[in-house]
Formats: sequence, structure tokens, C-alpha cells
Amino acid sequence: MSASVNGGKALVVGAAAQASFSATVTVSDPTGLEYIDAWLYRGPSTAPTGALAATQDPTCTAVNETTTRCTIPFQMGEGWLQNADAGTWHLYVNALARDRDYHRKTAASVSLQRASTVTANAAPRPVRKGEPLTITGALSRVSWNDSTYHRYPHQAARLQFRTSNGSYTTIKTITANSTGSLKTTVTANRDGYWRYSYAGNTTTAATNAPGDYIDVQ
Repeated sequence: MSASVNGGKALVVGAAAQASFSATVTVSDPTGLEYIDAWLYRGPSTAPTGALAATQDPTCTAVNETTTRCTIPFQMGEGWLQNADAGTWHLYVNALARDRDYHRKTAASVSLQRASTVTANAAPRPVRKGEPLTITGALSRVSWNDSTYHRYPHQAARLQFRTSNGSYTTIKTITANSTGSLKTTVTANRDGYWRYSYAGNTTTAATNAPGDYIDVQ
């Protein structure tokens, strides 16, 4: 048996919409598959601290006479999540073959993360070449406890720059202060876009600010 949840990518949940995703499970048995179901759980399998059932019956397709691939739909929304639910969730699969042979196991896992946002604003503008350029911003993440974004303090963020035709490169890394604010100063030397980039962690998703264009005169 093999499986994946959300295509192997982290599941990011914000402050409003339900997050729809699916698990894909492939089961092999000499007699073929009769029945399958699966659910997600958090914590120890013997005493889970959270559980989530599928929203619909699986959709299954035969790969060959002995192997079947099934897609199992789920939804996870902030309406019932608490901040403590962020982290790793596991997929438990219960499959029954036509000869009544059971296949049961924890087959995959997925990282459930709180959505985050970061901003960036470069000033002054216009700025002359060689003069100081200050980039301010703020890092926030959603609280599922109250469905609101709050500042996220003491986290490292990368200041990045790109020209109009280039790719972003990291100039320096700074740490948000106790209120989640970001601020640093560089020397203006060419036109381009400035942004802050946050890499995320086990409970919080990565995010990038929109680039703020500066015309250096």
C-alpha cells in the first residue's frame, strides 16, 4: 500500500474558506479490492488528539487486476480548528480485499499549517543613487482560535531584491521585533523590486510580500 495527502504538499488553512484536498491511496492484493476508507488523525494513533473523516466515498480506478488507486476527498476549515491543531496529521487507511483479507496501516502524513502574510514598503521615493533606502514591513499569521490575523514576532525574514528582468536574491536576513514589525536599511544603487520573504516553519506557512518597485535616480 502507498498513499499521499494533498499531493505531498503542506496543507495551508487561512481565516475563511474551507480547504478542500484529497488523499490518493494505491492498494494491491491478488484478489483485488472490495472496500476502502480512510481518515486523518493527529497525535498518537492509540489516543488521537484530532480526527477528520472523508467528505465523500472514495473514487477508485483499477490499475490492473490486482491493484486499485483510490482518491478520497477531505475538507478542513478554520471553523473547527484550534491553533494547537497545526502540525503533522496522519492518514490511516482501512482496505478490504475480495478474499476478506484486511490491509490496515498509517500510510501517509501531511503538514497542516496556519496561513501567513508579510508586507514590504521601500522609502523614500524617489531616492538618489547612494542614499539610504529603508524597507519596512510586518509579518502576521492567522489564529484559528478567533479567525483573525495577528502579528508574528521574533521570526527571521529575508530581504530580497530583483531587477525588472531578474530573479529575487537574498540581500540579508533580519528578525521581526516583538510586534512582528520588520525594518532594515540598504544603499540604493539600482532600480528594482524589494520584498520580504518568510520561509515558514512546522506550524506556519511560507509567504512572500509583493515586490515594491523603487526608481533610483
